[in-house]
Order: sequence, then C-alpha cells, then structure tokens
Amino acid sequence: MIKVILIAAVVYLAVCAYLYLNQRAFIYFPQRGVLYTGEKPVEIRSGEVTLRGWVVNEGNTAAVIYFGGNGERPEASIPDFKLVFDNQTVYLINYRGYGESDGSPTEEGLYTDALAIYDHVSQTHSKVTVIGRSLGTGVATYLASRREVDRLVLIEPFDSIANIACAAYPVLPVKLMIKDRYDSAGRAGSITAETLIIMAERDEVIPGWSTESLILEFDRDILEVVVIEDATHNDIQNYPQYYRVLAEFVTSE
Repeated sequence: MIKVILIAAVVYLAVCAYLYLNQRAFIYFPQRGVLYTGEKPVEIRSGEVTLRGWVVNEGNTAAVIYFGGNGERPEASIPDFKLVFDNQTVYLINYRGYGESDGSPTEEGLYTDALAIYDHVSQTHSKVTVIGRSLGTGVATYLASRREVDRLVLIEPFDSIANIACAAYPVLPVKLMIKDRYDSAGRAGSITAETLIIMAERDEVIPGWSTESLILEFDRDILEVVVIEDATHNDIQNYPQYYRVLAEFVTSE
C-alpha cells in the first residue's frame, strides 16, 4: 500500500513539474512569419523588443488597436477591418514572439508592449479604441485600466486564465503554479471606457461562467453585452451580426 502511495505521489509531482515548466506552451501558440497583405508595415519599439505589424486606413483621427487570440494571425483580419473601420486607422501588431516581432510571449511582456503600442498610437490620434479577442481580452483589459481609451471591445473574454486553469485541472495546485494569470476581472472595476463584450453562444474554449464572472465586475452603466447566436469560439467572425455589432459600437458617436 505504501509503495502504491509513493508511486502515485511521484507521478503527481512529475505531472506538476511538467505543467509548471511547460505552462506557457499551453497558453501561447506563436505563428511565426506573416501572410502577404499589401498593407503598410509598421515597427514599434517596446524596450529592447521591436514589434512588427500593419497600419490600415491611415490618416484618420480615430484609431483602433487590435489584440488577437493566442494562435491568431492578426493580418488575416485586415480585409474585414479595412471595410468595417473605414473611418478609423487600424493597428494590428503582432505580440512579441509572434509573426516577425522579437522576443518570447509572457504576460508581463505583452502588457509592456500594449502600453508601448498605445503610447505610439496616441501621439497621432485623438481617440483610441481597443479591441481584444480571447487571449487579447486580457491584454486589452490591462491597457484600458492603465490608459485613457475611448472605447473597449472584448470578444470572447474570460475572468482570468488562472480560474480557467483551476477548473481544467481541479486536482492540481494551479494557483500556486501558474505564472501568467491575466486577471481581467480584477481590473474591470477600474475601467471607465464604454465597453462592449461579445460572446459566442456555443463557445467551446472560454466557459460561459468565466465570461459571466467578468461581466459582474464591470460597472453596468458602461457595459453592453451581445451574444452571437450559434457562433463558436473560432468561427464568430463568420456571422454578419459580429461585424455589424462591432461597427455600430466603435463608430457611433
């Protein structure tokens, strides 16, 4: 019996060690290289790291900054964003370690980069809307709690990655192990920008309870919530209502 217990303990500790050492591989799925866009490339310096991406619809007073999902190529959204936000200049910048951006992704690093991108964009634009999708909602929420943004859009957001991980691995000491927490719920109360949350009705990646927990932390006077019926986590952009809601919220006075 003691031998069985010891073996179980060793296996348990080995699993904990493996997940601790490799945890960022479960959060970030960097897509290296870029797809051809024909759009103007841009470089933004963030400390010792150079971030690379694109500027679409240059010359507008208002700007949109987009933070994508953990395995997303932001340039894939350029054709749609170019049409939807025809009166806004759109910045789609790869996370560090993604595309042709330098470095490796971490929570602290992505937060640092978000501030650098905002500070770059706000120099030439009087209004800045921030949009985040999935992982990008954690980055967008952080930025909106630290800088004055005009509007905030959170697509398929979560309350915190730590809470989702705890639910996924209930027998492991996740809260002690996890490095990158993205605690959006903890920052929601300090956000003053008008905020739109877009949920996929059949989201199979972000649990509904996690998004609902985030919603409860916002000031309801600044919050609008829209559910895209039948949409899943990865196909929400295929529903016409998705872009209609985005356009109405971002471009309305």
